[in-house]
Amino acid sequence: MNGTAISHEYVHGSFELHVVSTGNGDQASFVKAAEEVWPRVDYIHIREKQLTWQEKIGWAESLCGAGVPSCRIVISGSELSPQNDIYGGVHWGQEAIRNYNNDVISNVHRVRLGVSVHSIDEAKIAEEQGADYLFFGHVYSTNSKPDLEPRGLYALDEVCRGVSIPVMAIGGIKPGNIHAIRSAGAQGVAVISNIWASDSPDQAAASLRQAIVATGSPCR
Repeated sequence: MNGTAISHEYVHGSFELHVVSTGNGDQASFVKAAEEVWPRVDYIHIREKQLTWQEKIGWAESLCGAGVPSCRIVISGSELSPQNDIYGGVHWGQEAIRNYNNDVISNVHRVRLGVSVHSIDEAKIAEEQGADYLFFGHVYSTNSKPDLEPRGLYALDEVCRGVSIPVMAIGGIKPGNIHAIRSAGAQGVAVISNIWASDSPDQAAASLRQAIVATGSPCR
């Protein structure tokens, strides 16, 4: 978004790798795994719906204490904060994006703002409201939403073509489908179980990073 001062000096490249917490409330395991994976990923999201905002701040402080740069830490919630030394972004659901005036969201000193969307209409609204990037999904089948049909690559392609801000695919993301996701126009992926459910989170992150590097930037 024009004029927004956001730090990206640690981001690996134009295709982003976001890692989202499981929501199980296990702070110690989360911080330990994050300490291993952060050199290989671009952003680590604290998505613990059961926690208060201040408790999420405490998790962010723990990540910083474990060596994770604050600019790579994103907190899910409904807050919109100025830039600070604890976290570099916030991520909203649909209920939050509709509750803020566009002039407030356009504050040039705020942290980076992401919004989760599930359709082209929601994506356009989020862009108009001032979101910096979108999560779209779920693209593939995922254990976190076993009763819902995946939206698929066609819907991902539609959203990517329909907005001008970066779209990150989420849901069932594995190294083997990175090429297809990039070909659909996504500029990043977000993963949950692929990292946290792995016996070796560091290796899982390395495999995703390797797939991203290997696929390059395919032409659409």
